[in-house]
Amino acid sequence: MSKVQAIKDAVVDIVLTDGYQNLSMSKVAKKAGVSQATIYLSYASKEEMLTAIYVEAHAMIEGQTRVSSGPGTDVESELKTMFRHYMRILLDHPKQALFMYTVNNTPSLIDANVFQEMMSRNQDIRELIEYGQKQGLIVQADFDYIVAFTFDAINSLMILNYNRGGTMTDQQIQRAIDMCWRAIKV
Repeated sequence: MSKVQAIKDAVVDIVLTDGYQNLSMSKVAKKAGVSQATIYLSYASKEEMLTAIYVEAHAMIEGQTRVSSGPGTDVESELKTMFRHYMRILLDHPKQALFMYTVNNTPSLIDANVFQEMMSRNQDIRELIEYGQKQGLIVQADFDYIVAFTFDAINSLMILNYNRGGTMTDQQIQRAIDMCWRAIKV
């Protein structure tokens, strides 16, 4: 494992076990088995380090959750497939997912411009939801409400699953996906 990867892993572990408020360069260095100087060769500040790790985790998830919208799109199928991919990536990379969840709920931890850019990258999902609403398939509600009853519900389920040290069967995943769809469909 590279030193940079050891640093990233240490940051994620510390944030998840001790909380971001207890993250220090000295703790990261000790956990990663590197000197603080080594950390500063890669990252100028704690904010830069957290931002880089967040961007990497976001890109990993974003790459698995792209959707299409427009004439002829099967909205239900497209959303359910996207929810399945989202759940799979969270299950396969729980620490990165929990790190992202932490930052999403405390965006001041990272560069504000980067956070806004990452949040704007879900435009394809927003367009699919709007298309589904125009087709009369999805309830007329603000996008934030749709997120609360789908992505936030999945995130909560993943946190519960992680804290219990469990896994999810394909049947449980399908049940969660169906529940998300039922929460937003007309």
